[in-house]
Amino acid sequence: MDTSDFDKQAHQHLSIYNGVMTASKIVIGLVILTLVVMAATLL
Repeated sequence: MDTSDFDKQAHQHLSIYNGVMTASKIVIGLVILTLVVMAATLL
């Protein structure tokens, strides 16, 4: 993605978006890990 023509505010929004995406991936991974641990302990 070419961001050379973005202004300063657009770059800030893009960095916030990237941070939110990274945080959501971590949260989803933790939820899946929790479900796997719960399923393993129920067996």
